[in-house]
Amino acid sequence: MTMQSKTDLRREAAAARTALARAAGDIGARLVTSFASAVLLKPCRIVAGYHPFRDEADPTPILRFLASSGWTCTLPVPADPPEGLIFRSWTPDGPLVTGRYGIPHPPETNEAVRPDIVLVPLLAYDGAGRRLGYGAGYYDRALAGLRRTGPVLAVGIAYAGQRVASVPTQAHDQLLDMVVTEQGAVDFRKAA
Repeated sequence: MTMQSKTDLRREAAAARTALARAAGDIGARLVTSFASAVLLKPCRIVAGYHPFRDEADPTPILRFLASSGWTCTLPVPADPPEGLIFRSWTPDGPLVTGRYGIPHPPETNEAVRPDIVLVPLLAYDGAGRRLGYGAGYYDRALAGLRRTGPVLAVGIAYAGQRVASVPTQAHDQLLDMVVTEQGAVDFRKAA
């Protein structure tokens, strides 16, 4: 698939996600149920969420659930290569500052920590765990760096309707381990 067709897929996926977000309403409780049933929950682990941008599925209910269960929550802060993202500690009611692209994130004074689980936003995903993002590679660089230093679970958070037949990939693209939607979870590790 050419780069232009990947650009076209991004445009189509963004429009589809907007329609899904409008039709789905509040899916927070269903995301929490899907996540809790699919991910082995051990207390006091570290999870990286994200602040929803545009029409991304909102992981905040999952983060609130995990924080109330003793987990440490973090949010990403864009970083220059090679890191892609730095994950800073945050509580669901903690202060945020506006960062690059207008996306809120924790202040620079919050501690940088290494997550065990990364909740990943996306435009589309396929049945092999390939993810279509915005094309800047922040999550790919961050996941690659984390995976070099130990295990990390990459969990896409999406509307079920964001699944497509195939997502084109490049050598640097990182696969998701799971996707959690309002209709349940898909564990790509079991399919491998």
